[in-house]
Amino acid sequence: MDDRARLTEEYGSGELRLTIEQNIIIPNIHNSKLEAFLNEPLLKDKFSPEPPLLMKGLVACTGNQFSGQTIIETKARGMKVTAEVERRVSVVGPARMHWTGCPNSCGQVQVADIGFMGCMTRDTNGKVVEGVDVYIGGRIGSDSHLGEVYKKGVPCEDLVPLVVDILVNHFGGVLKERED
Repeated sequence: MDDRARLTEEYGSGELRLTIEQNIIIPNIHNSKLEAFLNEPLLKDKFSPEPPLLMKGLVACTGNQFSGQTIIETKARGMKVTAEVERRVSVVGPARMHWTGCPNSCGQVQVADIGFMGCMTRDTNGKVVEGVDVYIGGRIGSDSHLGEVYKKGVPCEDLVPLVVDILVNHFGGVLKERED
């Protein structure tokens, strides 16, 4: 946050705005400062102003690192799953993917295109592992409605192929050719 505050002072009017989609807006950047602002290391490393389509719609609650009620880790896992899915499938528009670590649904999974609600489940060997219940089809706005459970108790390690399949079959995604 110190680095973000420095950017607001150096390039903007000292104002920082936070959105409900967990985005940060630095308003009032003068055109003469825009190029230098966009070359800031913080924007290259972590906070791209032009993220890939799937990263653009990614939301996650604080996860078990900061919440005693949360069952699974959400933020790093959401980033990792999304990055791997982006390597495997192309999408024509953003698909909002929301992660929440428990039934309190701070990540608002029921209003996401694809939602992941943390749970404990068993893997193929019967071992208890972190997993998610997957929701699809949630909407906000004038046509708002809650998403429906698509699949329950999916081990987190099995999510990438499932999300790729959902994007291809429900959101017009196209598989990328992969070279091994």
